[in-house]
Amino acid sequence: MNRQPSMGDVAQAVGVSKTTISRYLHGEFGYMSPDTKSRIEAVIKKLGYRPNRMAQGLKATVSHMIGVSVADIGNPFTSLLLKGIQLECRSRDIQLLVSDANNQPAVERANIESLVDAQVDGLIVNTTGRNDEWLGRVSQSTESAMVMLDRIVQPIICDCVATDNHGASFAMLDHLVEQGFDYVIFVSCPSEGISTRIMRREAVEQYFLDRAVDGEVLVYRQGEADLAERLGTIIAEHNDRRVCLFANNDETMQDVLEALNSEQRRALGLCAFANERWAKYSGDGITCLDQSPVEMGRIAAKKLIARAYDGFQGEYTLEEIPAQLRVYASTTRH
Repeated sequence: MNRQPSMGDVAQAVGVSKTTISRYLHGEFGYMSPDTKSRIEAVIKKLGYRPNRMAQGLKATVSHMIGVSVADIGNPFTSLLLKGIQLECRSRDIQLLVSDANNQPAVERANIESLVDAQVDGLIVNTTGRNDEWLGRVSQSTESAMVMLDRIVQPIICDCVATDNHGASFAMLDHLVEQGFDYVIFVSCPSEGISTRIMRREAVEQYFLDRAVDGEVLVYRQGEADLAERLGTIIAEHNDRRVCLFANNDETMQDVLEALNSEQRRALGLCAFANERWAKYSGDGITCLDQSPVEMGRIAAKKLIARAYDGFQGEYTLEEIPAQLRVYASTTRH
């Protein structure tokens, strides 16, 4: 080798990403196996690699590309977040590189490392959950600005854009009380480190403690066959009360509708965090909390562009976007 070896040469020889080499050089060994650490050390010695300390703190070029990592690109809500990001980036001639984690934390980590290696100017992350510590280290070590969208890490590690989940949950429950419901079943998949599920569940449980309505939280796993049986048992136990099912999101509402028979659908109240465009056409219409995902995507892109291209260096902020309560027959016909 006639030239000075580079970080890329070390990464290629070890068989890892440049991000992993960068973490080694910065002493960040949290997710690094002892074997990987020793192999990196051996290759650095063999090649005689010396990091350019000045270059480590500088980004040589602007790529005019932003990396986006999403938890599940098949979720319709995600596609609307992406639409909002794209609308804002197109106005600045910025291209998007989008990676889908398929709801797998390990895939999310690999995707983000690849985006960083591609030298994107910034990252927008809609996280799978269960990567909070790792994302915290990425936000501190990468040269790219980062914004978290919809699902966030708390305390915040970068700019964040999310629904006002607490306020929205209370608004829905206030509506249900006004309509005379006195037992609410909040239905959700397991939290699994996903901030939206955690915040909504906490808000509902707080409301049950503080306000004049009883209820419970039903946690189920998608694909398991016992949701109909579990719902039927709870409904039978409270057949002398006005019961409403409150779904955590669109997908859970769809699972609930599949689990209920036609008699149960007529007898119960139904509501959800959901996109109004489908909720209003489901039967006579399902009362929903519409979250404006396109606007959320635009706001996230604006925040990232301000830091990556416009020189903004202010404190990190969490911007909570109000959800809109849209009332339909599912909660008013009883």
